[in-house]
Amino acid sequence: MQTLTVERVISAPVDKVFDWFADSENFAAATAVLRNELVQPASDTPYGVGAVRKVTWFFGSYTERITVHDSPKKLGWIIESGFPAIRHQGAELTFSEVPGGTRVVLTTTAQATIPVGADFVTRNVGFPVLAAGYRNVLRTADVAITSPRKAKQASRQGWVAKPRNYVFDQALKAIRNTHHFILKVSGGKWGNKQFGMAAIELHVIGRKSGARRTAVLWVPLMSPDRVVLVASKEGDDRDPEWYRNLVATPEVELTIDGVTTPWLARTANAEEKADLWPKIVKAYHGFAVYQTRTDRDIPVVICEPRSETAAADSGKPAKKKANSQGTTV
Repeated sequence: MQTLTVERVISAPVDKVFDWFADSENFAAATAVLRNELVQPASDTPYGVGAVRKVTWFFGSYTERITVHDSPKKLGWIIESGFPAIRHQGAELTFSEVPGGTRVVLTTTAQATIPVGADFVTRNVGFPVLAAGYRNVLRTADVAITSPRKAKQASRQGWVAKPRNYVFDQALKAIRNTHHFILKVSGGKWGNKQFGMAAIELHVIGRKSGARRTAVLWVPLMSPDRVVLVASKEGDDRDPEWYRNLVATPEVELTIDGVTTPWLARTANAEEKADLWPKIVKAYHGFAVYQTRTDRDIPVVICEPRSETAAADSGKPAKKKANSQGTTV
């Protein structure tokens, strides 16, 4: 058996740091974690002692049982099963106050389950991969809790902000254009799911140009009579262009599974957002991370169906296939 230790100091109170790690759903915001599922909640708190979770990493999938929940000092768990198979003697996160914040130390004791060379494979292959995954989770927690990007954005002034914003917008636009192209070429079969969310096309009218614009967006909540969008722009301090266009002209169209229909969009009020936000974050915790990056209150948009008659009266008839003239960010 060998022991791996990874640590990081997070500039936040120990209670706040512990609470983030105690809710394992937060781990899904890390790129190293593909999925986190609560299989069996504990009797006192969902991720308390006795809770069982299934964590799918980029390197494997494991079923873990929580063994320690000592707020705000320690969290512990043991792997009961998974692939690649390992012998596991337990892992724990310890939290201690230090000057400037909280030291988070993650330790795990394990060994590869192979007949020959277990120590060598564990030391030179397994632990380096595992350490990379754990460091990614610690780094994600640091971003979510302390918002370093938020501080950087506050320091951007004058001409420094403009080129940064231009580069960011062009990069985001290129990603969306590529995604839009893949959806079109594949007939909606490729790139239509990510992080458990469906991809749809939002068609809006440009508030300055009057031209039809298209944005490909991930939808955290969707039903036949309501589609919920989040104007996050990756946590940027500015609202996305599609949202600004939508506010100016709320009569929009959505392409879902290749079919375009008319919808009416509006910004959720404070009460509606308070109700929707926990569900949005549960669908994809990345939205919570984006909110930590900015002082902007990220708008939540509620889209509701319009009738075909209303669409015709508005001068923008519903179409069965999108005919976009551009993709906005």
